[in-house]
Amino acid sequence: KHMDFQVSQAWDSVVVSAEISPAGIVNLVAHCFGACARLLTMGVMCRGYIKRGRIHHEDMRIFGSGHVDTVGMEKRVSFYKQDARERGTPFVEIDPEVVEYVNNQPDKCVKEMFDRMVLTHEGLSAVFPIRRLSHSFAIGGFGLSPFDPIKEKKSNDVLRQGLLNLKNRIWALVEGADEEAKRKSQHYLRALDHQLHVCDQTDEVIDSLQQPYGVQFTK
Repeated sequence: KHMDFQVSQAWDSVVVSAEISPAGIVNLVAHCFGACARLLTMGVMCRGYIKRGRIHHEDMRIFGSGHVDTVGMEKRVSFYKQDARERGTPFVEIDPEVVEYVNNQPDKCVKEMFDRMVLTHEGLSAVFPIRRLSHSFAIGGFGLSPFDPIKEKKSNDVLRQGLLNLKNRIWALVEGADEEAKRKSQHYLRALDHQLHVCDQTDEVIDSLQQPYGVQFTK
């Protein structure tokens, strides 16, 4: 409540601002991450831009050079582009100056939290909720429950079905749409396909952990 955090919605757009501080940028990115993740569960893709700049933001009173610059950059988002000329990809891109600001923070926790929500690809960074859609498990040890391969594979399959449902929802919304909308959907569909591949790899790891270790004796 002391970060001057502001959120305003106008039509299908949202303006989010916070003070320039480690806590401010982490909370702003977390808010965008949560919005993108929730919209994605409905099959809705969104685009935006996070930039450092001057802004007066109080309820619907929004003005300043920072706001004007951000609106302009939002139209030119090119994160995860499929060709050199593509613009307007459906991601919330983060300005290099903001990424540099986070990387220069002495607190490792700030950078770790930022990295959990952000993906850097070909020199560009963006909020990337799909990155968190993976299954992890612990092998066991002090204070941990014994490793249960059946339970872990079941949990991994629940995640797999969720990823497939997301793909179906995105397809349902762009079916019959123009070619530009279909092309933009391919960005998320490719990312979801990658996570489905990760699910398959996780199953292989779980299966390998159930195999007895071979012991070879030589004279």
